[in-house]
Amino acid sequence: MTVEDLYHGISEIHPKYLEEADAYKVRKPAGWKKWAAAACICVCFGSAVPVLAAADNKIAYELLYMISPSAAQKLKPVRISCEDNGIKMEVAAANIEGHKAAILVSMQGVKGNRLDETADLFDSYSIHTPYDQRGGCFFAGYDEETATVTFLLEIEQMNKVLIPGDKITFSVGEILVGKKHSDLKLETIDLKELPVINNFKANPDISGYGGMDLDSLEEDKIRLMEPDKESAVVLEKGVALTGYGILDNELHVQVRYADILETDNHGRIYLKNENGEAVYDQYSVSFRDDDGRDNYQEYVFPIPADGLDSYEIWGEFWTCSSGPIKGNWQVTFPLTD
Repeated sequence: MTVEDLYHGISEIHPKYLEEADAYKVRKPAGWKKWAAAACICVCFGSAVPVLAAADNKIAYELLYMISPSAAQKLKPVRISCEDNGIKMEVAAANIEGHKAAILVSMQGVKGNRLDETADLFDSYSIHTPYDQRGGCFFAGYDEETATVTFLLEIEQMNKVLIPGDKITFSVGEILVGKKHSDLKLETIDLKELPVINNFKANPDISGYGGMDLDSLEEDKIRLMEPDKESAVVLEKGVALTGYGILDNELHVQVRYADILETDNHGRIYLKNENGEAVYDQYSVSFRDDDGRDNYQEYVFPIPADGLDSYEIWGEFWTCSSGPIKGNWQVTFPLTD
């Protein structure tokens, strides 16, 4: 398991319909959310242990140690948990340092092996502290023997510093499992015979932007293809090619990600040059389908038609054929010295 693998899974800022911001790394990026201060109450149970690497926490500790030895060494045991829908969530350990806090959380299937190494909290998690803050949740690893998934939470206070005794509430509503990763050449698109785009989507319900150079995007001049639903080419289950061509001397490629609120299907389109190096889009624009279930993402490459002969076009996708496991997992715990 590599560090890239460990960090691949967890949601970044893709609030349901948002495009894959910075989708140009090998992984789906983990990002940050902002929350206002909120009072939260939770009924849970817990106990203290002398060290994080005690038997119950050894797996979580070792997984975190692979990512950051210094972070693992600083964490102090918490051991507070709650259970719902056959899955136990436990806050194993935490540490505060200035404006920042790190928290190790595990989720374990207590009724059958319902979790796997693709587990994703599906942007359904919330972090609450006494003060305004922002935070992120990162996949840290999976232990097959115990069917336990481990996540690392990182919190940064906006104005006030967390102190020992302050309480943090972490809650989760959905867990997505059974995800598939694919990386494939798009044989359907002949880069030597590209059509000119002349059919445009009227008043698209734009849901987000992404790309390597968003400064080049002029929102008031955006023109997006009308999705060709009848001739759509299925690339993976839940992913279809709905249009491509040349517009304003640039390559446009449009992909539909189906039922994203239940599957979190997402991905990216990229080019490979003659040296096998990846060339990512300059920017992309996402818009919702009329019924709000599907999301379309149009990728733009600032390369004219006569400059594409030496390129191949590829797609990398993360898909899921089943809906999320739903529940109400929530724990509140105090920070200690």
